[in-house]
Amino acid sequence: MGLSYSAPGVASNRADRRILWAGISLILLSVAAWEAAQLWVIIDEQDAIGVDPVFYQDMGRRWLETGTFYTERQLSGPYETTTLMDNLYPPLALYLFVPFVFLPLILWWVIPLAIVGFVVWYLRPVAWSWPILALVIALPKTISATIYGNSDLWVAAAVAGGVVLGWPAIIAVIKPSLVYFAVIGINRISWWFMAAILVVLSLPLLPLWLQWPTVITNSTSGALYSIGNLPFMCLPILAWLFSRDRSPIARIRA
Repeated sequence: MGLSYSAPGVASNRADRRILWAGISLILLSVAAWEAAQLWVIIDEQDAIGVDPVFYQDMGRRWLETGTFYTERQLSGPYETTTLMDNLYPPLALYLFVPFVFLPLILWWVIPLAIVGFVVWYLRPVAWSWPILALVIALPKTISATIYGNSDLWVAAAVAGGVVLGWPAIIAVIKPSLVYFAVIGINRISWWFMAAILVVLSLPLLPLWLQWPTVITNSTSGALYSIGNLPFMCLPILAWLFSRDRSPIARIRA
């Protein structure tokens, strides 16, 4: 059995490079913190901090109280899609929105961000990729989506779970404009098992599923309205691509 040997100079150079990449990443994260502070002030002046989950919470509460998920305005004919008024989510999104009628709203941020953060840490991306990941975090779209509490947080968490386990990615179906991320893990039995579960969960919501195509076709929103948030969705995928071990699923199963 041969023994590997790393010359002291090589090890020192490797350590120096890690320090360099860590330093660049720290600078980018500092920029992200500064941007977050600026955007917080701007969004606070609009009285819009955390406004998205409040809207989702209201939709869940309305459905519990009246059975209404889509408004008559959306069902009656073409309409100009208005933020925080019109709902383009498929009925399955109720399984995310309704629990937050009762749960502390802070969990809307804590749970998905913790999942994304854990997966990125778990995948151990190589040092030279740290600035790339930090740059994604520093993008204004990433920060504003987080401050608003957009449902993209949960899609990113689904993607993060998908690159590690496969099946969680299918949860991305709750957001049609990002549904293509749901195919992560489609080659695994667990993904198809989860798909079957979602079909079963859809059965009680069949009347809403019959309304949803009308809601979508009546809307003026295009399929690309979430394209600006793609980098954040891709953060776990990048962490996987840059991982020292690009077989995280196999590692868990071992």
